[in-house]
Amino acid sequence: MLLYNVRKKINKGFTLVEMITTVIIVGVIASVAAPNLLGMLNQARVKDGLAQVEGAIKETQRQAIRRGKICKIKFVTETIDGKSRQTINVVESTDTGETVSAGYYNGCLLSKRILPVDVSVNTGGITKITFSGKGNTDSSSEGIIRISHPLTTTEKCVQIEGLLGNILTGDFDSGTSTCNAS
Repeated sequence: MLLYNVRKKINKGFTLVEMITTVIIVGVIASVAAPNLLGMLNQARVKDGLAQVEGAIKETQRQAIRRGKICKIKFVTETIDGKSRQTINVVESTDTGETVSAGYYNGCLLSKRILPVDVSVNTGGITKITFSGKGNTDSSSEGIIRISHPLTTTEKCVQIEGLLGNILTGDFDSGTSTCNAS
């Protein structure tokens, strides 16, 4: 009977030492993981920006072919929700170098594209991208458009080349200033 009278230890919770140890371990894991997660988030923003730019360019080219008319788009910096963001818009007849007789290129881009926060686009001197009714580009639309984020080394690119309007995407090589197609 004596064996059964032994007082059972009642579990009342965690000790202070156990709590401090757990907090320290979680803190170390968070300090190691946070930079990697932020880097992955910024790389995802660059990839999303690339998809927005490439999608807008290809959509404009398709609409020009479908309509059999000239289509033009441009990159614009706008303030949206208090932040400066880059967008892709249709060229309007009120833009510099466009005349009223040239018309408004309505329907060339089904919706304005807004790039992710802090993603920057370096157009390399391309002010407008123009596609003829056959989907061809003019010489002022050729070049490399770079998409980057200031907090990551990842830099993507879209290259428009040739009069046929070939569109390539890939990683930008800053050493050779080329777009390595992926």
